[in-house]
Amino acid sequence: MIRSIWWLALGLLAGGVAQAAPDWRGDQVYRAGDTVTVAGVDYRAQWWTQGQDPASHVGGLGSGQPWLVLDPAQPPLACGDVWRADRAYAGNAVVSRHGRNYLANWWTQGHDPQPAAGREVWRDVGPCDYLADYAFTMTSQRVRPLAFKGDTLSAAYRIHVSLPPGFQPDTAYPVLYVLDWSLIGALVTAQYQALRDAGRVVPLIVVGIACPDSDFACEARRSRDFSPTYWPLEEAYLGNDDPELRISGGGPAFLAFLRDELIPRIETRYLSDAAARGLHGTSMSGLFASYALVAGGNTFGRYLINSPSLWYDDNSLVTRAQLALAADFAGVQRAFFSMGVDEGEPYLSDTAVFAALIGAKGVPVAEQVFPGMDHGHAPLVATEAGLLDSYPR
Repeated sequence: MIRSIWWLALGLLAGGVAQAAPDWRGDQVYRAGDTVTVAGVDYRAQWWTQGQDPASHVGGLGSGQPWLVLDPAQPPLACGDVWRADRAYAGNAVVSRHGRNYLANWWTQGHDPQPAAGREVWRDVGPCDYLADYAFTMTSQRVRPLAFKGDTLSAAYRIHVSLPPGFQPDTAYPVLYVLDWSLIGALVTAQYQALRDAGRVVPLIVVGIACPDSDFACEARRSRDFSPTYWPLEEAYLGNDDPELRISGGGPAFLAFLRDELIPRIETRYLSDAAARGLHGTSMSGLFASYALVAGGNTFGRYLINSPSLWYDDNSLVTRAQLALAADFAGVQRAFFSMGVDEGEPYLSDTAVFAALIGAKGVPVAEQVFPGMDHGHAPLVATEAGLLDSYPR
């Protein structure tokens, strides 16, 4: 059984600092677009107002309140969800179109907010920014939090989003979802950016899924989230002697989180190429990516799987793949598997057998074994190889 943890320091996202707005004054008249500061928070007036303290008269676009908080990560400064012609919008919905935000005056569908003809339906609320790199915390309703050894294995995930340079809001980009971002995010970013800047891969929206809990809880969460089945030996490895507490086997719930919560959140905000949606996993998260490949239907179209822990639960996932129908893989465009040659047996054979099994189902499969690399070092080159195979330009 191979276990490696690559705890890497994540770079802090740096944002620009805007010039401070003037302090709010109760005796002053403010008109639409005026900005003020109260207790270090910037606000923008939505219309004429006087004597209404922004701290207590604040709301979102369309809320009926005179003041908006100027949060760089939220409308009106940040661009809202991209407008789609086939989607219905309720009154006060905020959408973006060509770098401007629009507010729906009432229920609408199919009315483009940008042309003058759409202005009766939509109110132009000004220019907006598509943040190139940002992060937010998302709590899943599908994943069950657990208390273990005085710590909490939460259902919160820190989501890191990176848009390609020259991002075009009306272009449908492939989105690559990267597991274990807390561990390999820096490696993935470095390898992807080098290929992207050299023009060797297509532009991607990269979404990293990180764990915001303690180191101890995050390691246990890898067993919870990335394991497809409950396995007593995994519980013993974790030191769990409580027969009522099952940590392992949370893979189906985590897959539901990705499919039903995270992907809709990201791909409502941006246009995406759903058929080319990718999943990147390494080691235990490589096991999960292999499970998603077998059990996830059309959730992902491309898989970058490095050093998957297929030994888990006595290779039970291999058995499940054997029983799967070729039709179950109809939406999979590509599966890339990689290992380090020094990972040795039976791990090399396990991955080769699994890749061949997936290929026999009609999935286009590629494999690569890295000379001189072991389990801990294969991630240094795995992303580059996987991207060149799955997203070449």
